[in-house]
Amino acid sequence: MWRDACTSPRHSRATAIPAATEKKMKSFSHAAIVVCFATSSCAGISTRVREPSVVTLDASGLRSPELIVDSGGAVSFVNADRSVHQIYSPECPELASRLLHPGESYRVVLGDGPKVCHFEDLVAPSDEAYAGTVQVRESPRQPGRP
Repeated sequence: MWRDACTSPRHSRATAIPAATEKKMKSFSHAAIVVCFATSSCAGISTRVREPSVVTLDASGLRSPELIVDSGGAVSFVNADRSVHQIYSPECPELASRLLHPGESYRVVLGDGPKVCHFEDLVAPSDEAYAGTVQVRESPRQPGRP
């Protein structure tokens, strides 16, 4: 219907698009579709689900004594032992917990990295089985920020 309007005597100047121009426009639209598809595919890759970082304290010590988390990531401490425990870190005060009774847990969100947080159990500070580290990765740079 629109083609008829463009070829009517009132619009005689806009008769037909040259074949070369029409071919370029089709190529451009195909390229635009491919770019849109590719960028949306990449966006799907970067939104992967991260596993929660969990440190379990049991009768033999820590099940995960060394963790690596992203800046702003969370770590949970779970007391699966029959004794109380209390987490402390000299480098990262945000890791400090209250007394964790059997079955209790504590979740903390870590600040910006890069940094390494050594932690121990204040109830048993000399027991190496209850000492560990959390390595906090550097924040990815955002556009417009130094």
